[in-house]
Amino acid sequence: MLLSRLEIFKVEPHQLFDRALYKRRRQQLLKGSIYFKFAKEVSKRLQERLSGLQSDFQTVFQTGDDQHLLQQYLKAHKKTDFFVQEGASVHCDEEAFPFTPNSFDLILHVLNLHAVNDVPGVLTQALNCLKPDGFFLAAFIGDNSFQELKAVLETVELEHHDGFSQRISPWIRTRDAGSLLQRAGFGLPVVDCDRVVIYYPNLKMLLQDLKQSKETSFLMNRQAPPLTRSFLSKAEALYKERFWDEGQQGIRVSLDIVYMAGWRPAPNHQKSLQRGSAKHHLGDFLSF
Repeated sequence: MLLSRLEIFKVEPHQLFDRALYKRRRQQLLKGSIYFKFAKEVSKRLQERLSGLQSDFQTVFQTGDDQHLLQQYLKAHKKTDFFVQEGASVHCDEEAFPFTPNSFDLILHVLNLHAVNDVPGVLTQALNCLKPDGFFLAAFIGDNSFQELKAVLETVELEHHDGFSQRISPWIRTRDAGSLLQRAGFGLPVVDCDRVVIYYPNLKMLLQDLKQSKETSFLMNRQAPPLTRSFLSKAEALYKERFWDEGQQGIRVSLDIVYMAGWRPAPNHQKSLQRGSAKHHLGDFLSF
């Protein structure tokens, strides 16, 4: 009776993102898409972080597509003999892993953690699917990304419509990433953020790349005034006025790529902690 009463008050995660739309867009990505060029660079940076670890990862699960670059690296350098790729080896949802506890030595999230509705739940699932002393590593788009675009669109929309809609996703705040890992139960939580700055000759090319990479809004509530020719013309002029770089001959676009990592505690976790500081050299790649 008590359990049934408690279940009545169980709070489900707020459905901020349209997960069905997000997955359809991921499936529509073309091999030559700018998304995969970006994913390739992120994959290299994840490999750098893994290269500082002395551990071997024989069983690995990866969610997020980098066109098998991490798989190739791990099989060549980390004695990996069992690699499960979401979307290739197994079809599953980032929010509902189909695996039993203690399945993997390493779990990788590549550019998709910012698109889940229940981040604490996903991290808890990842922890449970790791073997004791298993490692979790993720890269995702941080909350300060596209701040220039957001500022410009909000300013123009306020002028046109006396209010503004949410056109840029409310992503995970970098400063919250470490506490999310701790809340899930990870040991040695570490977080790092790379600021990437890109320059575009005009706003039209930026919006085309966002569309090609399937990163336009996938919020559940996507109600927003249309981007008319007049709207975009004013946005273009304001973007160049505020964020034009004369040296680069382009408008500035800032991206934050956040990396988060943690270990599943083990019975000999104190030894694991010592080994982490002495051999893993996480500090060479990450800071918290």
